[in-house]
Amino acid sequence: MSKNSELHKRREAAVPRGVSNNFAIYADRAQDAELWDVEGRRYIDFASGIAVLNTGHLHPAMKAALTAQIERFTHACFQVTPYESYVALAELTGSTLVTLDARLGRASGIRCAVATP
Repeated sequence: MSKNSELHKRREAAVPRGVSNNFAIYADRAQDAELWDVEGRRYIDFASGIAVLNTGHLHPAMKAALTAQIERFTHACFQVTPYESYVALAELTGSTLVTLDARLGRASGIRCAVATP
């Protein structure tokens, strides 16, 4: 039995069925736009996620940002202990959505509703 098959069998026994996967290919490592499975096969990664598709795996800027954050703290539940970077991201995201709403409305003549906190 292959390593991917073994992992998939374990996954089916341990992970709830509501969590789906498209492929029974288990990632071992990745770099830029490539991903290697646990059996050493290399793939061009078209499907791992939005952030990966935008920057590639292990992008130097992402590594630097992650390293800087790890030096400060790795996890805090914002609802219990709030922190500034969460607020800054919410501000950036909210203003981006409002700007997008205005642009879409002007371009289409349709008013779009955007829910922001």
